[in-house]
Amino acid sequence: MAESNSTQTPEEAAPQSIGLVNLVVETLYSLAARPEGSSIRAIAQETGNSRSSTHRILQYLAKSGYAEQTENGSYVVGSRLVSLSARVFGVVPVLQIARSIMRRLVDEVGETCYLATYLPGDNFCTYVHRVESANLVRHVQPLGVRLPLHAGAVGKAILTALPDFDFSKLELVPFTVHTLTTEAALQQGLELVRSKGYAVSVEERVLGIAGVASVLKSEDIVVGALTVSVPLSRVSPPDLDEIGRAVKAHADELSSALTGIGVTRI
Repeated sequence: MAESNSTQTPEEAAPQSIGLVNLVVETLYSLAARPEGSSIRAIAQETGNSRSSTHRILQYLAKSGYAEQTENGSYVVGSRLVSLSARVFGVVPVLQIARSIMRRLVDEVGETCYLATYLPGDNFCTYVHRVESANLVRHVQPLGVRLPLHAGAVGKAILTALPDFDFSKLELVPFTVHTLTTEAALQQGLELVRSKGYAVSVEERVLGIAGVASVLKSEDIVVGALTVSVPLSRVSPPDLDEIGRAVKAHADELSSALTGIGVTRI
């Protein structure tokens, strides 16, 4: 084996490693100072680093979840850094964490994402936040509207995680010809949701629109769901499973963050 050409001793290499760590920390401080986003040039100037080195650091931080690149190319703090700060200082920036994770989900699947909240014992859930896709054709649903649990993917995702739920309390009102309006049909649909880990609905609440959703939990407490709304003109029902797996992965990440910071309501 050829010998290394490096003549550095551990003592000589250590200052270089410390210097790199300092640059990473200063980069994070620079990101945190501008919640609206900061360019590579601005961060390089603030940290005294080269633009190429700053770019590499930001790429690594983004890959690790500590930074996030926005649509205009600037960088902001990522969900893992926000979650870390919440654990250390007791801050609970729930929507900031959720928005970051939702943005990455939208970038991955190309469809609009919604955050729904759920309160124990309720028969409804509520959309409280939305991150829209860049598609010209998209179905935008209003925030703040109470959605019945029996109609649509988001409700079914929540119901699967409520083992003691009293289904007799539900008013199985039809919204379309595809709405599940009997308890037997609903229970059968929930079995499929449990096997996959995410819920899929096709025109159950709005004609021409499919939904994909996965439950959000803090420890064992159901707090809501993450859902994606998809116009059927752009995707066929068999392709919804691929979106479902992505939704579940991001919902699991958000659930982990909610558990870590002790949030039981969003």
